Amino acid sequence: MSSKKYKSFKVNISDHVANLVLSRPDELNTMSRDFWVELGDVLEEINKNSEVRVVVMSSTGKHFCAGMDLSAFSNGVDNIPDEKKPDHARIGEAVYRVAKELQGYITSLEKIRVPVIAAIHGGCIGGAVDLVTACDIRLASKDAFFCIQEINIGMAADVGTLQRLPKIIPDSKMREMAYTGRRMYADEAKETGLVSDTYESQEEMLAAANELAKVIASKSPVAIYGLKAVMNYSRDHSVSEGLEYNALWSGAMLSQKDMTEAITANMEKRDASFNDLVEVKKFNESDS
Repeated sequence: MSSKKYKSFKVNISDHVANLVLSRPDELNTMSRDFWVELGDVLEEINKNSEVRVVVMSSTGKHFCAGMDLSAFSNGVDNIPDEKKPDHARIGEAVYRVAKELQGYITSLEKIRVPVIAAIHGGCIGGAVDLVTACDIRLASKDAFFCIQEINIGMAADVGTLQRLPKIIPDSKMREMAYTGRRMYADEAKETGLVSDTYESQEEMLAAANELAKVIASKSPVAIYGLKAVMNYSRDHSVSEGLEYNALWSGAMLSQKDMTEAITANMEKRDASFNDLVEVKKFNESDS
């Protein structure tokens, strides 16, 4: 990782695991403008880093995240005199572009080449539900609750919850939450499959999340990337399309070296040792 400092996040990398921590507890880790811009930046940094094999995303303070900081957003026309304001179509187009941009930041969680484990405590509200539904695995402490808050402020969720949540929990349950804005507490979240497991405390949950991350990090990083890519594609396509993509991925990315190492390590009753993925660089970046 670079030495870049973030206002909304702290990042620590150890033993191939990146701990990504929401770090504005006094503001309930609300999703301010800084949050959104930095989310894209920090995920790009993590994705570039060949050392990282798993991300654990957690938070600080009373709540995991209280959702969108509405005071930080406007459609850009609030201070324009009425006679100079654009019409509704142009205002709508501007809102559309903002929504698409925020959707892109959330989708980055799915697009990075390593799994993301969300460790959730306290409130996971509004935009935070969008955030965690884009993660690969979700764990929760007993005090956690989830709320599709947008209906309570007169709008529809628009950056991922309505598309991803029904792929995770039953559609009827998702619609009930979306229409009512009620809270789903940790036990119900586990029962419906929104989270894999619940823990008595945040500390216990974080220990479990990092232990799970270490197990994942011990596997072939090429195979883990392949799993994530194939599972995400298959979720959004037909069975036949998913099988075709799976076969193509195997033909292009299957690592005989990693397979040999995994089998040999198992026979020799030792930990396998795999090379990191190649560092991600943009076309115009120097090798120096």
